[in-house]
Parts: sequence; C-alpha cells; structure tokens
Amino acid sequence: MKKNSLIPKTGFRLFCPHPKVFVKLFALIVFMTFYIHSYGLGQNKKMDVHFNNVSIDYVIEYLEAATDYTFVYNDTDKEGVKVSVSLKDADIITILDAVFKDTPLAYQIKEERIVVLRRKNIPTKTEQEKQLVVKGRVISEKEKEPIIGATVVLEGTTLGVATDMDGNFSLNVPKEAKTLAISSIGYARFQLILTPEVFEKMNVIQLKDSVSFVDEVVIVGYGTTKVKDATGAVSRLGEKEIAMSPAGASIQSMLQGRAPGVNVMIQSASPTSPVNVVIRGVSTLTGNTQPLWVIDGVPDYSQSSTGDVTNALFNLNLSDVESIDILKDVSATAIYGSRAANGVIIVTTKRGKQGMQPTVELSLRSGIQTINSNKLDALNASEYKRFVETVGRQSIEIAGFDYNTRFFFDETKFNQLNTSQWDGSMLQLRSDAFMDGDTDWWDEMTQNATTTQCDISVRGGTANTNYFISFGYNDQKGVVKGGRSKLYTGRLNLETLIGKQLKLGVNLSGSSRKTNNKDNLIDNIIRFRPDFPAYNEDGSLNLVTTSTVIENPHLTLANRNDGRGLTFSSSAFLEWTILDGLKFKSTGTVNYTNSKTDMFSKKGTRGYSIAYNTRSLGNSEYNTYVWDNTLTWMKDFGKHNLVAVVGQSIEKYKSNYLSGGADDFPDEEVLINLGSGADSWSDSDEAGNTLVSAIARINYKYNNRYLATFTFRTDGSSKFGPDKRWGYFPSGALAWVISEEEFMAPLKTYIPYLKLRASIGKIGSQNLGNYDYISLMGSATYDGEPGTKPTSLGNPVLQWEETTSIDVGLDFGLFSERLRGTIGYYNKQINNLIYNGSVPANSSYTTVNQNVGTIANTGWEVDMRGDVIRTDKLNFEIGFNIATNTGKVKKLDGVVKELKMPYYYEYVRLVEGGHIGDWYGYKYAGRLFRTQEEIIALRPTSATTGAQENYFGSYDSPGDMYLIDQDGDGKITAKDKVKLGNFNPKFFGGFNLSLSWKNLYATAVFTYSYGAKRMWYYQYEKTSGVGTYNMYNSILDSYNFKGSDALFPRLAYAGTVANALSDLYIHDASFLRMNSLNLNYRLPQNWFTGTFVNNIEFSFSASNLFTITQYPGFDPQGNFGSNPTSATANDVITVAQGVDYSTYPSARTYSIGIKFTFK
Repeated sequence: MKKNSLIPKTGFRLFCPHPKVFVKLFALIVFMTFYIHSYGLGQNKKMDVHFNNVSIDYVIEYLEAATDYTFVYNDTDKEGVKVSVSLKDADIITILDAVFKDTPLAYQIKEERIVVLRRKNIPTKTEQEKQLVVKGRVISEKEKEPIIGATVVLEGTTLGVATDMDGNFSLNVPKEAKTLAISSIGYARFQLILTPEVFEKMNVIQLKDSVSFVDEVVIVGYGTTKVKDATGAVSRLGEKEIAMSPAGASIQSMLQGRAPGVNVMIQSASPTSPVNVVIRGVSTLTGNTQPLWVIDGVPDYSQSSTGDVTNALFNLNLSDVESIDILKDVSATAIYGSRAANGVIIVTTKRGKQGMQPTVELSLRSGIQTINSNKLDALNASEYKRFVETVGRQSIEIAGFDYNTRFFFDETKFNQLNTSQWDGSMLQLRSDAFMDGDTDWWDEMTQNATTTQCDISVRGGTANTNYFISFGYNDQKGVVKGGRSKLYTGRLNLETLIGKQLKLGVNLSGSSRKTNNKDNLIDNIIRFRPDFPAYNEDGSLNLVTTSTVIENPHLTLANRNDGRGLTFSSSAFLEWTILDGLKFKSTGTVNYTNSKTDMFSKKGTRGYSIAYNTRSLGNSEYNTYVWDNTLTWMKDFGKHNLVAVVGQSIEKYKSNYLSGGADDFPDEEVLINLGSGADSWSDSDEAGNTLVSAIARINYKYNNRYLATFTFRTDGSSKFGPDKRWGYFPSGALAWVISEEEFMAPLKTYIPYLKLRASIGKIGSQNLGNYDYISLMGSATYDGEPGTKPTSLGNPVLQWEETTSIDVGLDFGLFSERLRGTIGYYNKQINNLIYNGSVPANSSYTTVNQNVGTIANTGWEVDMRGDVIRTDKLNFEIGFNIATNTGKVKKLDGVVKELKMPYYYEYVRLVEGGHIGDWYGYKYAGRLFRTQEEIIALRPTSATTGAQENYFGSYDSPGDMYLIDQDGDGKITAKDKVKLGNFNPKFFGGFNLSLSWKNLYATAVFTYSYGAKRMWYYQYEKTSGVGTYNMYNSILDSYNFKGSDALFPRLAYAGTVANALSDLYIHDASFLRMNSLNLNYRLPQNWFTGTFVNNIEFSFSASNLFTITQYPGFDPQGNFGSNPTSATANDVITVAQGVDYSTYPSARTYSIGIKFTFK
C-alpha cells in the first residue's frame, strides 16, 4: 500500500558511512599495532627473579614474557625438571646459567632464540679424531620453511643437537654411527641413514606433517583441544581440504559431503544462490535453522541461507581460511548457549608464524560454467503451437470457451457450426492466434559463464610477532545472462608480545560485494511465447502489454536488480599471563554490515499488470558489539590435568532499515530519482536486542585416559518478557581412552587409539523477533488525522526453546592409524517450540507466537578415513561418511491438535507421533482415468436429491488422476488425505578419494542421498491449469500427447481441471553426485634454487560433473524455497526444502589456476 511521500523532490539519498572512514580506521589500527610492537622489542634488561621449586615450563614462560627471547625445546627433554633460583639485578646470561645449573639441560643462544637441549658428554680430543661431522638443514615438506629447534639425535644414544634459526645443525658422530633420528612437534619422525655420502654434503631433510590424527588440534568454544582429549562430537576440515574447493565455492557450499550429519543444500548455480546448512535435523519450526558461525572467535550474526548481499558469509574469502571445526553435540556447543541450538561452525583464518620469513602467495584462477538443466528446455515455436492446439481443442470439448481459449480459437465460427455433433477437430484458429516469431529464448538468455579469482597474501613473523595480510577479488557470472557477483576482500591478522606478560592481537577484515540478481529471468524465459518476436518493427522491445501477463526476457535483462554490500569487522584481544598456568583474556569486537538494494522495473514488466515504471531503494545497516572476558587456569597435578575457564560476554545488536520507492517516471534513463516519480512512498525501521551471558567450563584428565568436561552457561536475552529472560544451559561429558589401558598394550599395533565418549546437556534458542513479548502499535489515520492502532499481539510468558541432547560415540584409529574414524548416536529433544499459532477471534488478533510442543531428532553418524597406500612418495586415501536423521513430533500442547503447512495449501501436517517432513495429500491409484464411463461409475448418489455427485471435480475426464477414496464414501474429500512419504532423506553423506604422488595431488568428492521424496512443483502447478504462456518441454510427456503412460496427467486451461497434491507429484530424489575433481601439481623445488621464487603450483578443478538420479526436475536437491513469506513456501523450515520450484538450473564448472610462492 502506497503511503504519502516523505521524500524531498530533489532526490532521495540513502545514508551510508563513507568508505574512507573505514580506510582511515584500518590504517590507524595497523599503525598503532606496529608501533606498540616496536616499543616492546627493546625490553632486554636486568631483572630480579625468584623461583622456588617451580617447573622449568613456568621459568621458560616467565622469561619469554619478560624478554625479547623465544625458547625452543623438545617437550620430552624438560619433563620433571624443577628449578630454585633467586637473583637480583641479573642479566639474561646470569639467569640462564643459574637456571640450568645442576639440571640435565643446557642452552644455546641463537640470535633471538634460546635453544634448550639435553646435555651430552663432550668428547676428548682423541675421540674427536675418531668422529665424523654430519651437517644438515631441516625444513617442512609442505611450506619449505626451516624448522627451528628440531631435535637431531644419534639413535640409541643421548648424543644430539637442536636446529638453529635457519633449521641448520652440525653434529659430531662416531665413525661407526648408523642412523640419526630427526623429530619435532607436529611432524613425523625422520631417520637419516649415515652412508658415506651423507658426510660429504649439506643434507636437506624435509619433515612431513604429523600423521597421527589424534594429535590434531581442534578449535572448541573459547579454547582448543587435541582430538585425543575431545569429549564432544567435532568434525574438522583442514587447510588441505579447503584449498581443494572448486571455483566459486563459498564457506557454506564447500561443506557439502565433507562431514557426517551436516546436510548442505545448494539451491542453484546462480551467483546469488542460497545455501542451506542443517546440522542433525531442524531444531525449530520458525525462525533460523542455520548453525552459528564463529569466525576467529567472533559470532557472525547474519546466520542466513540467502545468497544476496546481506549474507556476510558469502564475503568470506576461502583463501584466507585455515581450518573449519564443526561442533555438533551439546558437549561441544553448550559453551555458546542460546545461539548454538542448530550447531556451531568455527572458522579460523590464517596466521603467520613466529620466526617465519615473509612469504608472499599469489593465486590466480579462471573458470567457465556450462548449464546443466537435466534436459529441460522451453518449447520452440512449432512445439508451442502444437501444444496450444491440442490442449485448447480438448479443453473446449470439456468446458467450452473461456478466457484463455478465446485468445486462439474463433468462437464466432464455432457458433456458426449450428450442430451438437461436433468435436475439437472442427474448431478453427483465429487469424491472429500466433505471431511469426521463432525465438529460442533458452538459448538467447543463457550462456557459458566465466569465473575469475585473484588472491594475494603476505605472512611471516619475528621473534615476538606474527602477521597475515591478504586481499582478494572474485568475479562470478551466472549461466543466466545478467547475473553476476563481484567481491573484494581484505584481511589483517596480527599478534605481538607487549611487556613482560602481555600479548595483543588484532583481526581486521573488510569486504565489498556487488550483485546483479537475474534469477527470475528463467521464469520469463519459460513464460514468454516463442512465436512472439523479441522486437517490434520499429526496433523497440515487444512488450505485449495487452494480451497476457508475460514479460519479454530482454526487458527482464534490462531491468535493474542490484545489491551492494559492505562489511567491516574489527576485533582486538589482550591476553595477560598472570601466573604460571593462569591467563586472562579480554576481547572486543565491532562488526558493521551495510547492504543496499536498487530495483528499477521498466514499462511492460509483467505485461499489462504494470503499465508504468517503478523504482525502489533500500538501505540496511547492522551493528554488532561483543565484549568477552575469560579467565583460564591450567594445572598439572601428577597424573591429573585440569583446565578451567570462567567468563562473561555482552552482545548488543542493532539494525536500521530505510526504504523508499516511486513509480510512473517521465523517462527511464535520466529522471529516475525518486522525486521524479508521480507517486512515491518511504518507510523506515529500527530494532535491536541485547544478550548478557556468564560461562564456565572444566576439562579434567586423569592419567591420559579418563576425561571429563562440565560446562555451564546462562543467557539473559532482551527478546523475552521480564520474567522469562534468563535461560540456564548445563552440560556434561565423559570419555575413556581405552587404548591407554595396560591391557590394550599387546594390541597397540592394531588398535593404537580407541575412545568411548558420552555427553548430555541442554541448550536454548531465541528464535523469535526482537519485541515479540510485547504488543506493538503502528500508525493509522482517522478522519484525516494521525493516530495509532495495534499491529501485533505480544506474549510476555513466551519461553526459551530448549534442546536436551544425549550423544554417544566411539572414536578409533586402527592398524597404525591407517583406518581412523568415529561412530556416533544422538538424541535431541526440543521442548517449548515457538510457533505463530492462532488465537480466539474475540482477541481482535489472528496469531501470536507461543510455545506449542516438542519435537525430537535422532540419528546415527559414521565417519571413516583409510590409507589404502601410505609410503614416502605415494599416498592414497579414501574417506567416507554417512548419517541418518529422523525428526518426530513428540508432543503438542493440547490446544493445538495439529499444524498444517503452508497455511493455505497444507502440504505438510504435524501431529503427535508423526514425522517432520511428512507429505500430506491424496493417494494416487497408480494410473489415470481411461474412460468417461469409468468416472461416471465412481460417482456417488446424493441421499437427499438422488442426483449423482462429483467423484472429485466437476470436469473429471479421461487422463485425470485416479485418486483413492480412503474412507469409502464414494467421493474424494479432505478425509481421504494420507501420508505420501517424507522429504527428508533416509540417509545421506559423502565420500572422497585423495591421491598424492611426488608433487602431484588429486582429490575427488562425491555426495549422495537416499530416500527423500520431493515435490516437483512445476508438474503440480501445470496440472492445476495452464495459461497462454510458454512452458518446459517436459509437458509434452503428458496424457494429451502420450496417453495413459505419461509423466503428466491431462493438461487443461485453468478452471477446467481439478487438481490436488498427490503422490503423483512426489518423486524419489535419491542421487549420487560427483561434486568436485581437483588436480594440483607443484613444480620441483630444485628448479628455483637461488631465486626468490619458492614454488609454483598449477591446478585444475571441475565441479558438479555428473548426477545419477531418476528425479525428473532440474536437480534432486536444489531449487528449494527460500522466501518465508511467499504463498507457496510460508513455512520454509518444514515445507520449502522439500519443494522443487525449478527456478534456476545447476551448472558444471571447469577452472584452471596457478599459485606463486615468493620468499
């Protein structure tokens, strides 16, 4: 409804902070950070130290904080070493001499590093004459960086050294020595056989990353842990998996098939395609079903599946990401409280490393997309004419002339037949029924689209600082012409030591994204008749403004539908090491997101329905402020290990929205400012909420085999009424590392790792609006005077949705960890479900948010990886995961007996004991009606009048669906509706293959799903009645053309056919898809010796190469509904995911790339 204009006629300028403000702020923070860092470098001075029987670990940590030095050591060398030293006004040399005196340790100072190593006996001169010298340099195989402090030991002795700042070492060994063992934390142990050639050269030794997956570090809320010590269900993707993502992938889409229990649905190949991520089933009936995304410790509040500029996740550059950790069970997620009901995904971006020389990476990638519509296409001109004549003649035979058939058939000549013995073949077409155009609109408006990606980054570090700086550019066009997304990103991650015991970290990121959304062009391609010429004789566009509600695709292409998004995130933390094992960390975050939309529709848009042009502008701003403070205490008591965290968090969210529009502009090129429209309108909105939280967690480990985690969080949310604002969310988990038991020692080779874990806990959800607990008022006009009126009914007793979860899992590594994985079972029960239910009519309202019942999700998850071949040069790995999820309605509140969704169409019904996703409709008898006599025989006789009643519809005819009368009353009514299947898969997952041989690395990723039943909405819609516009070629597979064995029943013009949802339109959407194929080849390292080039890597990737399915629509998983307010999808969570709207095709993508690394 239009409102009185509040917009000045001179124009309408939407507020947006100038980008220069962000540039200056960015530069200021960078400058201050580097200034503080340089100030901290000159701290090497005399000091007082007092150590009384403390661990050498504490001494090292204290001296690192108090000086510019960094210690390098092997953990096993310093176990059990205690120190007692008291000195005043002593320099570092005096302190070190006193610390290491009377201990089995010695030290060496290498520039800004202090290398700690085991003492070794100094040989006599005679012994030295009998020894040989081994020299070498130890580097990482992956990054080719020197490994500082690697231990080099002569096997069977304590004779050894540690590598220096450049990874170099020199060691005198006896002439009879056989083998050196080189090791370092995080790397696989390497044995160097001492042949005569070894003593004659500088040996370059490359250490592989550690192959023990139990030592991998995973990120959990407010901390880290090793896989071996984790008590929750966590899936992890490392830098290698992320780097092999196909071109155009987002942080959401690249998860597809990678982790068990994570169901990722990509709507289409559009550059603005929504991506839906669901972890362990939906946990709500309204609101957001997406997991909480935490980026470098900061929650992302967009939490959206949309693909437009409002989704900040689309703006995250995958090239910046180092790891992704998916937290699934309550033990892992409870620390995030009310935001974690749908699971948590933690994204960690790249960092530099202390002592790492500056490394520059330049990556270039270019690709092409080809359309894949599963053989669906628009009818050409001859096919369309055949369709119109066939369907039109049959429709007139059944129901006579109507609005649609009068466009094509001559009713005057029909009336002149003057006989009742006629059939459709006697009808004559109008002379103007068809035009002389013959345009292949599908070919005209689709294309092979290009993708371009460029990323550059610099990272490195000094003794006290590490940094990572990156910039990225991504340009993706759509296979439908005009669609495009252009993204620019920038990031700075920096950490530095300040003072004696302080560390400062700064994370800055920003992005700018511009989109041109042409997703609706497919609809117009299909609707616009192929016999209509694209242009009139005078060269103007053929708008067809008087005949039908269609739109020339060239006009859709010319119309404006632009979006522009700007995001800026700044986060800084200060970490203070108070005592040995006691740290305080304070983190402050400010996130800003601005999104603009600009839509301009020219005259002729949607035919005669819009006889004027119109423009609308929108500007949204979102600000998030977060302040976290945590205190962490770590302590070892013999065999006992304890890590405790307490903290508090304050989050404030604020949004502003301003929109305006106008229509009927004098022209469509220049005078299109809103003030130039004949009629204009404007609107604005402002909202916000606050969340205050307290957290506590204790991790306990005894003897490296018995683990316990206890977590508690309480949240106070402004979204609830004063008496319901606080939620309390406890959890507990226990784990037993069975493989550490003594009775498992004989099986260590076969079962090196076996852990049983279990957890139970409760988390909450605040899936509701900012002010749903109070009744709201809006403006109104009474007798021309301003006033107010009630707009919504509040519910002050609305409670938190609460999820109680039980999880049991078995983690294992078998056969020297060549086979590793996890098997788990979960049971999630969600109570106090919030739903917009009906209220009594005498309240003057129709609905209100209320707690209506309980649902439960149960399922199994299996994730396995196996090394089929594992040698120094050749590795072949297979990964496989599978998951099930069953959602069931456990209880409704007694007042609400059932929930039907969507409200008007009622595709899905939720009842106690029923399953989430059950289709609800009529059972198809498996065939179409064959004869009119058969239909007449089924019609019941009215007990009142004795007249025959309809079996289903008044125009029931041969070719219509034969629906089963379930209750035996002789006619099809709502009482005959039954369950037709479920749109959730019975099981789903993925598998991947990876092969590495020398410098070649290849991966292939597959996804699959079995048992989902999807509704092909296009088939249902067209069977309900066709119009005068064009259609997909699949309608030729209908009764009208193929008889009773066709895919479609009888097609007829709207109003002459009865239709309803039945299992005829519910199709098996099982599929197997090859998601991606990636090949990487790195040129030999020795090609670049003596140059600033470290390596060059070539890559090729292909995505969506093939899909094996019997599903007839565009895609067995895509084209789901994403608009919660649309008439056909007003329950996105429970309905739209199961409906295929055929709005945009999928595509295959092929790309090549090259990456340069400079040092």
